[in-house]
Amino acid sequence: MPDEPPSHDDHAEVRLLEPVATVVRGAYRLLLVGLVVGAVGPLVGTRLSLMWGGPNVCAESRSDFSTAGFTGRFRPHAGVEVMTSPSYCTDHADGAQRLFDFLGGFPSWLLALGILFLLNRLIQGASREGVFTGRTAKHLRIAGWWLLLGCLVAEVVEAGAHAALLATLAKDYTFTAGSWLGTCQPPYALAFTALAILTFARIMRAGVAMREDLEGTV
Repeated sequence: MPDEPPSHDDHAEVRLLEPVATVVRGAYRLLLVGLVVGAVGPLVGTRLSLMWGGPNVCAESRSDFSTAGFTGRFRPHAGVEVMTSPSYCTDHADGAQRLFDFLGGFPSWLLALGILFLLNRLIQGASREGVFTGRTAKHLRIAGWWLLLGCLVAEVVEAGAHAALLATLAKDYTFTAGSWLGTCQPPYALAFTALAILTFARIMRAGVAMREDLEGTV
């Protein structure tokens, strides 16, 4: 059968995807360019990237200590204690340090690229076949699992890379399982967002099944 022109209902469903459809398509293309530049830059010793902001390889200690050495506009009021975290930087990084620096940011970019790719595929499928379909619910579920598992893996890898890099820059800091775990910062917001997406995908799948039953009855 020849393709039929989109109905009013089809146009209405496509409009439901805005403005996220336009934002996702634009961000996906920009992130692809940034990822390529960011991945190549550190490996060749340059900093023409969006992931890293300067020529040095740096690692910040997450152990705070108090200091009274601030002067000028940074002087505290009486009775105020200043807490600071030292940042270790080198402009003569070796290959291992550059690799740790690279792994300290790359997983998050890969996570973002993956979720944008999945959302872009979801939007394309929904634009062609309709929003309320089993395929859309499936794509939404895949995006939720990618975000949930990806944010956990990215945090573990980046925390390990940060701890390993810091161990190469600070004499009294050693890379251990304890220092690795101590560097981790659980991604609560992303994890809860992923769980919400998975829940919505289940609701959507149930709604699609009910819709198909009603259409079959009619």
